[in-house]
Amino acid sequence: MADGKRKMEERGGGGLVQLPVCILQSILSKLDVPSICSAARSCKLLSLCASHTLSIVDSFHLLDLPPTSEMLHHLLPPNLALKSLKVDCAQLGDSSIGHLANSQLEELCLRCCDNFTAELLFEIGRNCKNLRSLSLELGWLDEREDRPRTFIHNAGLEQLLRGCSQLESLCLTFDGSSFDNSKFAAIWRLAAPTLKVLELGYILAADANEIFNSKILSSGSNIFAHSTLQIQDHKSPAFPNLQKLCLVLDWISDSVVGVISKNLPLLIHLDLRDEPIEEPRAAMDLTNWGIQQISSCSKLRHLSLVRSQEDFAISFRRVNDLGILLMAENCSNLESVRLGGFCRITDAGFRAILHRCSNLQKLELLRTTQLTDLVFHDISATPLSLTDVSLISCTLITDFSIIHLAYCKDIQVLDLKGCRRVGDEGLKVVSSLGKLKTLHLNSSDISDVGLSYLGSGNAPLLSLSLRSCQRLTDKGISALVAGSLVQTLQNLDLSNIPNLTDNAILVLVKSGMQIVELRLRECPLIGDTSVIALASMHFQGRGYGSTLRLLDIYNSGGITKLAISWFKKPYFSRLRWLGIGSNVNGYMDVLGRDRPLLRILWQGNELDRGRQDFSDEFYKVEFEEEDELEQWLQNVGNEGEVEDEIGQWLQEDFSSSLFLYQKETVLQSFNIFMFHIFVQCDGK
Repeated sequence: MADGKRKMEERGGGGLVQLPVCILQSILSKLDVPSICSAARSCKLLSLCASHTLSIVDSFHLLDLPPTSEMLHHLLPPNLALKSLKVDCAQLGDSSIGHLANSQLEELCLRCCDNFTAELLFEIGRNCKNLRSLSLELGWLDEREDRPRTFIHNAGLEQLLRGCSQLESLCLTFDGSSFDNSKFAAIWRLAAPTLKVLELGYILAADANEIFNSKILSSGSNIFAHSTLQIQDHKSPAFPNLQKLCLVLDWISDSVVGVISKNLPLLIHLDLRDEPIEEPRAAMDLTNWGIQQISSCSKLRHLSLVRSQEDFAISFRRVNDLGILLMAENCSNLESVRLGGFCRITDAGFRAILHRCSNLQKLELLRTTQLTDLVFHDISATPLSLTDVSLISCTLITDFSIIHLAYCKDIQVLDLKGCRRVGDEGLKVVSSLGKLKTLHLNSSDISDVGLSYLGSGNAPLLSLSLRSCQRLTDKGISALVAGSLVQTLQNLDLSNIPNLTDNAILVLVKSGMQIVELRLRECPLIGDTSVIALASMHFQGRGYGSTLRLLDIYNSGGITKLAISWFKKPYFSRLRWLGIGSNVNGYMDVLGRDRPLLRILWQGNELDRGRQDFSDEFYKVEFEEEDELEQWLQNVGNEGEVEDEIGQWLQEDFSSSLFLYQKETVLQSFNIFMFHIFVQCDGK
């Protein structure tokens, strides 16, 4: 393969590179960043074209891989054509602000900004005057000692809102304690009147009441004692064009819902979430009166009201069926409803939503403890065409509900996490849903028989979660991959299944399934054999473990330091997230040096990649023994050096691997996998 590449370069790279340079650059400009870097590795001419292309592209999106400051310097040369920039900033800090806050940008999305100070807000406000869309995940270090931290953050937010006067979409994720709450609400009087989308978290309910008041009144004085910015005396509607509002609050109360409903007449999408640490008083809680106020939003199409119970079991105890009945009567145009933590709503309230909201497509009910099968028994008589149904931790739901939900043939997402009474009969009808893409069955009562139904069905699943399904065994996994799911399934969660062994993973690998995300956490019988088998996976004959982007093997019983050695290059070349147990933490530094762009979590944190896109576009990139972007940025050596490293790793691991093969628990087919790896690597 190395000789072939050198010959290709000697011939000028083949037919493609014989095209005029302007055409090559035009082609490259249509690709994403990883694809451009992949092309750059083909030959010197394409490498030069790629470098020039990065200086003229109008969009630069790099959210899957967090670049260092040096990498960003090479990838983001001065570019007056750049309009959209999206970057994972986990390895960046204030020194990179100059590359990120470009004056010509219209869209800016920066994630994981934990290492930045409030200077990021100042510079965006000063330089990015043309921004239409801004999304920041903020987390600041300590500020200068000469001024309070809250003063710096408030001033930074003030500069941001003042400077970005053309914003149409603003998403800020931050810790509300970073701001001076006595001044925080007043700053929002500077928000652009063009704003249509606003997402904030975390803020106090008292601040929300003031921010969304119908009139903005000011005395004309500075917001801050030391501020140089002035807010002029005026009286005008707050957020006159706002259509989507998402807030994370300390409390969801009648007053917050009332102020929002009354003063945002164009609101189409309302999403409120809270997580109180103690039972709220009546004056600070949501009641039937607050629910009824939502009917004032005549254009509302999407409603989400969720009280999170991850840390504290606190519910909406002052809302019952009456409030939901009145809301459903006046909000019959709702297309999406998400309700969480409503412990006093019964079947009557939920049926009102289903029967009166005829345009409903998405229904999500979380921890609604009084929901029963009666809600869905006549759903076939409604005109609903549901596409997304979530019944999370609805413990009274059984197969009866699932059988009736299957009348909705357009369902694409079905989330039944925590529905412990759902079993094989429900899965039998689910397997016939021809549009189903996502299915979550965490902690359900399914068995291997149910998985055989799913494996032989025609549901084109992309994502399947079987976490904590205690009755499953290796036989169920074999039945699952016996049908067409091998061609579609990319994301699979098999965590906390006590009877799952390495044999199940061998079956997955042998099936040829192109797994992108695999979770095997807290499986006591999963060990090194599974890791080595996954490392042997091929995609179109190129690269070992090449399709995996996320692997979670935290607290899996048989994982030892031997497994860690298989995460070295060239194995798992595209892996970006790895969850692993603390029992091998001592070897993480070595792995971190070898794979600096691999995110390793070892304290049990969940690898939640919901916000990332693991779509088919990854397969547009050529799969090689190394990740193209990583190679290009870090200037990995030539093919000969890579071959020498492979040989060295094989010498180091051969004896321990051979011992592993001789274990009685390892199948004979696994020896074939490993022999194939050794022969191919030695042949190079």
